[in-house]
Amino acid sequence: MPFDRFRFHHPAPIGAVKRRLGPWASVPAFCFVVGSAATASAQNSAQDQAAVASVPAVEPAAQDATRKPHDFSFVALPIPVSNPTIGSGFAFGAGALYKAGKSDKPWVTGVAFLYTNTESWGLALVQKAYIGDDRLRLVGAVGGGEFHIDYYGIGPDAGDRDVSIPITQRAGFIGAQGLVRVAPHLYAGLQYRYLDMGTSLHIDPPPFPDLRPPDAELESVSSALGLSAEYDSRDSEYQTSSGLYATGVWLVSDTALGSDRDYSRGEARINGYHRLDPKSVLAWRGSVCVAGDDAPFYDICNYGSQGDLRGYASGQYRDRAMVAAQVEYRRKMFGRFGGVVFAGVGGIGPALGSVGDAFLPAGGAGLRFEASRKYGVNVGVDYAVGKDSSAFYFRIGEAF
Repeated sequence: MPFDRFRFHHPAPIGAVKRRLGPWASVPAFCFVVGSAATASAQNSAQDQAAVASVPAVEPAAQDATRKPHDFSFVALPIPVSNPTIGSGFAFGAGALYKAGKSDKPWVTGVAFLYTNTESWGLALVQKAYIGDDRLRLVGAVGGGEFHIDYYGIGPDAGDRDVSIPITQRAGFIGAQGLVRVAPHLYAGLQYRYLDMGTSLHIDPPPFPDLRPPDAELESVSSALGLSAEYDSRDSEYQTSSGLYATGVWLVSDTALGSDRDYSRGEARINGYHRLDPKSVLAWRGSVCVAGDDAPFYDICNYGSQGDLRGYASGQYRDRAMVAAQVEYRRKMFGRFGGVVFAGVGGIGPALGSVGDAFLPAGGAGLRFEASRKYGVNVGVDYAVGKDSSAFYFRIGEAF
């Protein structure tokens, strides 16, 4: 297997914002790469980058009962980035945490910037607020950037062909989400996403006709509103040993909202955690994504992104439906060191009924080091093997 694919994954605190924002925009996903993290957006090849750039001590610090109502904390972190999709470079994230009103959880104001040697860049701002004793959760984000990436086409056959063309995507986005607590651990509400996307092809005509997206999708606007929900019974956000974490979102893009086309897109994910003994945890994850027939190529389902199976280049396999499932065994070994082994399988297709036609397995192993005993945050490296590919992943926090 070639050792030429490297990725940096960083799901932590400001990053927890991404997991709550659902599909927002994938080049904007960079914004969560670059700023925090929401859960996916208009799934384009840059989507996988959305998980880079968070700050490890945000949420845990917020739970420190010794803090006074208006305590203020500031955290900043430079992060190396190496990924065949956008190249090598760095991301820088910074966040202010502070108590507002009677909230026990801290409000977060964050900013992040990303730049790589392919001249890809992104900038994002994010605001997160807890209101009314955490009965209402509000998140807002705005960002933009330019990404130089590869486009493989749509469908399992295009992914298997492993032929791509270079494209440039320029995007600006705005996102907002409001969730209300409707039951213990359960939140539900609305989510809005605005995405202005421009795509340029650097090989025209391409070697295969399906490598050229429709002209109408090269310059387009998506404005979508929909339902969002979250269930969280985890015992800890970073070294989770029990509980469930599930998210779901259904967005409808409509011309009445200012969109260029009408289509819908939905995705759902669920993570489970079970302690086996004092040193071992078994974690599992399942995910599903569907996109309407009129969804543009950058807003369909992207395999190998957002922690949904390591070992695949994000964007090589994309279609209008996707499912993925994986299991991971985590064990503390000695001192601050630990290890993980993982395996999973999934598929893509034009509809959920056909995803089984594209069998995409993956598996691998990784090492962990507990960088912060106080907050239980690990850093580590994973090596994963996919169907015809392999990749290293450098990360802060776990894959899911």
